[in-house]
Amino acid sequence: MGGSPSIPSPPPPPDPSAVAQANADAYKKNVETYLEKSPEMAAMENKLRVQYMPQQRSLERQLSALDQQSATLAALQNERQLGPQRTMEGLRRSYEQSPQAYALNRGLGTQMTRQFERLYGESPYASVEPGVAFAPRGMPPQDIYGTIGTNIANPNLTVGTK
Repeated sequence: MGGSPSIPSPPPPPDPSAVAQANADAYKKNVETYLEKSPEMAAMENKLRVQYMPQQRSLERQLSALDQQSATLAALQNERQLGPQRTMEGLRRSYEQSPQAYALNRGLGTQMTRQFERLYGESPYASVEPGVAFAPRGMPPQDIYGTIGTNIANPNLTVGTK
């Protein structure tokens, strides 16, 4: 295939067997280099592992502790805000699923409370704050939506401008 004087003719197509042989040689050379260098690479990897593994473990422990702490704080915050509602909802669901099991668990709970009182001479509720041991009395129902959407027509435009 010839071209015109301004456009050179394309190179001839490569020989498939020569290309296959070149690929095989390159692969063989790569494997030989890998096998030749693998003891050095393993030694370097072990050296780095010995050097950095304690720090990595320490960082992993710290991150795990921070994750647990933030999860616990979020759970406590939720419990503080929604505790009474959720407790009542859980009790209602367990009663609906099986009134017999609900009654049995309540009975076992009161029996264990009495046994604890008889054994230690003090109610188990005495060691806990009353707001924790007993549901808060006279607590108003929680408005979970707060002030969302209460004043859409006339919003407060001065927030954060001072």
